Amino acid sequence: MRRSSILILALAAGTLAAQEAPPNLDRRVQMFAEMSWPTKITVSQTYGTTDQPKSQYGIGFRFLGEVASAQNWYYEVGGMLDATSYFTFNGTLPDGSTLNLTDMKFTDSYWSVGGAYLAKPNENISYGLHLEARGEYLRLQGGAVVSGATYQQDHSTTYLRPWVRGSVDYTFTGVGKDAHPYLGFDGCLAVLRTSQTREPDFTNNNMDDRTVKALAPKYSVAVYGGIRF
Repeated sequence: MRRSSILILALAAGTLAAQEAPPNLDRRVQMFAEMSWPTKITVSQTYGTTDQPKSQYGIGFRFLGEVASAQNWYYEVGGMLDATSYFTFNGTLPDGSTLNLTDMKFTDSYWSVGGAYLAKPNENISYGLHLEARGEYLRLQGGAVVSGATYQQDHSTTYLRPWVRGSVDYTFTGVGKDAHPYLGFDGCLAVLRTSQTREPDFTNNNMDDRTVKALAPKYSVAVYGGIRF
């Protein structure tokens, strides 16, 4: 995701948070650190060779605002900056050719909009179920070394798909009069997934969109902290 897009979303979220809200409506601004796992793909269908980038870590933000006419229901907007990791395969195929993908990196970032229901058994604890649409920016780039020759790759695509997220957090109500810090944890699952349909040709820079989308993570976990108003 372009850094300018994240900054625009951050400015918009900050503006929303600063606006005056009706009494007793809950507003939350949070920063999160997310860990995700790109999906394994086939790099050689002939020999059944597979590979996947390592786990990724990204930093992002969200703003949540309670809906005035529906208690415990929230709208939310957010995004995550680039999370990047590299492939790991470096070896010899059964036909004697060599393949080294360790200089190829996969990048994932996204913006998101959605809604949530937060169950609050008391003033400190919240359990949330979130449904959000993520617009993911995926990019595969770097050098693939095939039998000693390096071929540069650079292919990007966008992927709009729904995600389900569960969260639990704790608010420190004894700190601050009108704004209270809170910490939490969440787990995310992609509802839509794309499968690979053809073997990637690393000797040409013509990677297809489906292969890049097939690398996109299926799930992630995150820790977050923020302020409730």
